[in-house]
Amino acid sequence: MRSVVVAIGVTTLIAGCGGSGSASRARSALATTARSTRARAGISAPSTSCISTNGYGGLGASENAFDANNDNSTGPAEPTPGGAWYEVTGTEGGCTAAFSVQDSATPPLGVREMLVLVSRAYLPSDAKQVVSTNSCAVWKSVALGRALGVPYARAVAIGQVAGFPGAAQMQATSQSTC
Repeated sequence: MRSVVVAIGVTTLIAGCGGSGSASRARSALATTARSTRARAGISAPSTSCISTNGYGGLGASENAFDANNDNSTGPAEPTPGGAWYEVTGTEGGCTAAFSVQDSATPPLGVREMLVLVSRAYLPSDAKQVVSTNSCAVWKSVALGRALGVPYARAVAIGQVAGFPGAAQMQATSQSTC
């Protein structure tokens, strides 16, 4: 099961690297996966609103807060400087439930560097890491549980390969495994 989940995440990441049609399909797949995961786990819809800590724009924050902060800025949303492109790929009740980043920086970023692009700054302050592998990490957060109805955040990444951009994805989930 573990390798299937990572394969799905990598497939979604690669699908998100294409044009707007691919990105739309990837967003739809993520939303369907998030809904079905919650239904199988018996998790209800979130009971409170998005995480609204001043200056926070990560997982569990409103989509507008994420857009404004995807370059670690508290100003209005603008294109991300450099070679990284962030995109909200799933929402739940107006809160950011999943997002992805692509990066084509030079020199190429490896898998661990790609994980950094979606990790600490994009998690609530109470998030504690519970799993760490070369290409995946999982955190647990009470704040995410309140905002999104699921207590875990899972990040998966692939590094740049043969001229293709590296990609990483962060997603709220009910699972504590990679």
